[in-house]
Amino acid sequence: MSKNNKSTTTKQNPLVGKPVIVRSNVAGVHMGRLESVDIPNQTVILKDAYRLWRVYTRDTTGSISDVAAHGLKTPLSQHSIGARLDRVMIVNPSGLEVAVATEDAYKSVAEASAKG
Repeated sequence: MSKNNKSTTTKQNPLVGKPVIVRSNVAGVHMGRLESVDIPNQTVILKDAYRLWRVYTRDTTGSISDVAAHGLKTPLSQHSIGARLDRVMIVNPSGLEVAVATEDAYKSVAEASAKG
């Protein structure tokens, strides 16, 4: 990796460490804490990550943006969330959406995953 790429992919990125939701047309939708991002290669690594299989939003949009801003609709038992993974790498050559989430939103996903 060249020095230019490295500067855009390391901990200098202001989103590193924050909870995010990543939408990928290849890997689906995941929520976790952003560990690293490689913009030129459209690759992200999340730690403490969950796959969001089926989620319901608090508003009527059904958008991942609403989940990032407000968390999951209650009751949490209605959602399908995968097990927590220590790390997941998502590579998506067609593009990624990375939405910064609130701590409360991240907690709601973690709680919904623990329901089973």
